[in-house]
Amino acid sequence: MKRVFLVTALTVTMLAAVFAGGQKASGGASGNVTLTAYMQIDPVDPQYTYWQPTLDAFYAKYPNIKIEFEYVSGEPFHQKFQAMAASGDIPDLFTLYPSPRSGYVINRGMVKDLRPYLTDEIKSHYPASIWDAQGKNGEVYIISPNMAIGTIVYVNTKLQKELGLTNPRTLDELIAQGQAIRAAGKTPLMFGNQGVWQAQSLLLSCLVERTGGKEWFDRARAGTAKFTDKPFVDALAAIKQLVDTQTFPAGVNQLSGLDARNAFIQGNAVYLLNSGWSIGGVREAAPAADYAQYEIIPFPALPNEAAPNSNAVSLGEALAINNKLTGAKADAAFAFISFIYGEVGSDLFMKTGNLPTYKLDYSKYTVDSVSQNYIDRITTQTMGYIIDGVMDGEGCDSILNPGIQAVMLGTKTPAGLAAEYEAWVAANDSNRKK
Repeated sequence: MKRVFLVTALTVTMLAAVFAGGQKASGGASGNVTLTAYMQIDPVDPQYTYWQPTLDAFYAKYPNIKIEFEYVSGEPFHQKFQAMAASGDIPDLFTLYPSPRSGYVINRGMVKDLRPYLTDEIKSHYPASIWDAQGKNGEVYIISPNMAIGTIVYVNTKLQKELGLTNPRTLDELIAQGQAIRAAGKTPLMFGNQGVWQAQSLLLSCLVERTGGKEWFDRARAGTAKFTDKPFVDALAAIKQLVDTQTFPAGVNQLSGLDARNAFIQGNAVYLLNSGWSIGGVREAAPAADYAQYEIIPFPALPNEAAPNSNAVSLGEALAINNKLTGAKADAAFAFISFIYGEVGSDLFMKTGNLPTYKLDYSKYTVDSVSQNYIDRITTQTMGYIIDGVMDGEGCDSILNPGIQAVMLGTKTPAGLAAEYEAWVAANDSNRKK
């Protein structure tokens, strides 16, 4: 997924230092514990201002645990980590993506399953979707610090009211509003797909969740259903319908996400299709008065939805634990990740302008209306998958993403693309391999 996640904090309760197996998180009888960590962040980047205060708070609580960090960001992180994995020697803690992106350690059995540590009380503080299986046998490898909704619709409520419109409840209602919006010289639903991945990650994923639901997608991943089935074809057809009815801007496939966002902010569209991780950018780019009147709504309903009011969500990367760790070192490692994604870390995230998905008491913080809308989406919508978060990237990059553009341009049919993607998945995707 070629995008920047909205930085969020998922937290666990502040444990009393006793975990699975009865060992103390501080290292038990073994005393001092030193751990190594390989982490994908750039600690001097302003978006990580929370990190050092979080570490300081951890060391104050657990003075007997020392962590030796190596920080690497971007693609060099993966290049070096793949070499480590191939050698069989990886750090005690490391950044992991709960997707095929980290298959080079997941498939080698190098990641510790956290389920023995995850009590019902701990899990109750999170949206249920973060506990979906991250391994083929139900393993949970991380407490994900990012849960980003793939599809949200921003509303310019001022412009909407000027045109005498209300929030569309269905796709047909949205399309019907287009006549009045275009007559006013505006675009109904601003969107940019220049990067090619956007239509898949920010739209198709949500539509497939609506038409098929998570259970159908799980069967399609495994091969007991197929991507040529009606849910997938209908979702692709809905994208073509948005193009054919001029609901999207002209030249949508030449428009960047940034250009689409700026056009919306400039008042050239009533609605903007984007993602949950876009909120910070919209807030920074829009005049304060304009941002204050924006609203977020779910994507309008499709006919005969299998999973009404659902969305697609992507779990972001987090620190995981080396499967070789046992005893005091394993407990100390869990103490660390439960703390940095814990109440203290969550509070620091919130105070630096981010939106934690942990069930905080938001009345203690100043939350703008758009962010509150987003929180409402997280807590009320059921969640399926962002496709390129669970399917192999090669198939998305070579077949699905450019194929969606071709469907939008009319050079490929929804059924034709579905057949091409199913053939690639059946022959190549790791989800289908035994």
